[in-house]
Amino acid sequence: MRWLARFGPVLLALTISAPGPVAAASEAIDGISFAGDPHMLFVPVEEIASALGWEMQLDQESGQISLNGHPLDTAQLGKLTNGSSLVPLDELQHAGATITWSDDGMQALVARDHKKVAVQFANKHVEVDLANQRLRAYQGARLVLDSHISSGREGKKTPSGEFKAGPVKSPMHRSRLYHNAPMPWSVQVHENVFIHGFQKVPRHPASHGCIRLPLAGANPAKWFYDWIDVGTPVSIRGHWPAPTPRVEKPALAGSFIQKIIIPIATTIACVMIILLVWRRRGKV
Repeated sequence: MRWLARFGPVLLALTISAPGPVAAASEAIDGISFAGDPHMLFVPVEEIASALGWEMQLDQESGQISLNGHPLDTAQLGKLTNGSSLVPLDELQHAGATITWSDDGMQALVARDHKKVAVQFANKHVEVDLANQRLRAYQGARLVLDSHISSGREGKKTPSGEFKAGPVKSPMHRSRLYHNAPMPWSVQVHENVFIHGFQKVPRHPASHGCIRLPLAGANPAKWFYDWIDVGTPVSIRGHWPAPTPRVEKPALAGSFIQKIIIPIATTIACVMIILLVWRRRGKV
């Protein structure tokens, strides 16, 4: 044990002087980015306020949002189609947070006093449900868009499969197959199949093969166009209409008929035959 006596003080000194572990984030959330400025990361205002323990105030007349007593720059805010406001991470610094980026630039640690939240650039993907005529867009595990669609009608069905957005992406594409028809906020999926905006989007297949998103209301078509990157995976699955579940007849009804009704009916029939034979013999 002489080595312990000799090197023990040195080991103790190294242990005391060694830096402690980096404080881990209290939670991690997926951020939201847009194709126009892919290096800017957004988070929902209410979500980050709750995570950091900040008070959020909204002026109903002006629409001004304040976090921790600091008004946010309205021009820098974004929105989801459900109305939720999005704030870029840079704006959180004005409200008193510190932002520390990872070496690869894919995650930011947002800190305020003892609370820390990791916000990350998560991968994007899109799921098109033909059976239920829905489009859902995700960034990581976060659902950023959920909208009804109209896919290709009978004879012009939208192909199912695994695709990637692009390479064509245009705010106003025109169809070469159908009389130069306008296709606003177009994102190519496969050959002549695009996801694009349209004025009338019934909740059933109605297009020539494309996937129509509404232009009305919160304009999901434009929001999707602004969000999706060329190369984003797009999965198209299912068949219209959705198969109706088969309703099985209760086994009890068949069992009741077989075990009770049929034997009783057979017995009654036999009795009636016996009575009929007996009467005829009595007359002879």
